[in-house]
Amino acid sequence: MNDPLFHGGCLCGAVRYEIAAPLPAGEYCHCSMCRKAHGGAFSANVVVPTAALSVTVGADLVAEYASSANRLKCFCARCGSHLFIRRAGDAHSTVVTLGSLDDDAAIPPPQRHVFVDSKAPWHVIDAALPRYRVYSGYEPAED
Repeated sequence: MNDPLFHGGCLCGAVRYEIAAPLPAGEYCHCSMCRKAHGGAFSANVVVPTAALSVTVGADLVAEYASSANRLKCFCARCGSHLFIRRAGDAHSTVVTLGSLDDDAAIPPPQRHVFVDSKAPWHVIDAALPRYRVYSGYEPAED
C-alpha cells in the first residue's frame, strides 16, 4: 500500500485508521439513518477504495450495526464514534465519515446533498450545491 495521505480515528483514540488514496469530493447525506447515527441534521461522508483504507489501531474495537439490509454502520465500540459504512455488494469501496478524519485543512468540501427527501424539516440546505432526492444516478422517475 502507498504511504497514507489521510489519518483519522474515533473520539477516544482507541481506533485509528489511514487512507492511502486521494479523497474525492464528498457529500452530505440527509437520510434518516445517518441523522440518527450522527445525532445531527446530516452526515458528511466520502467514498474511498477499501484497499486504501487500513485500521492501524483498535481493529478489534470496530463494531458493526446493520442499519439496513444493504448497509453496515461501523463505529468504535468504546466511545461510539461513527467511522465507516460498508455497503453490501460493494466490497471495493467504503464510506468514511469526514468528521472522523484528522486532516481537516486537506479535506475537499462535500459537493452535493443526497437523500434530501428525508432531510430534517428544521434544517435548511445550502442552495449552492446540487441536491438529489435519493442518490446521484438513482433518482426515481417523476410521476
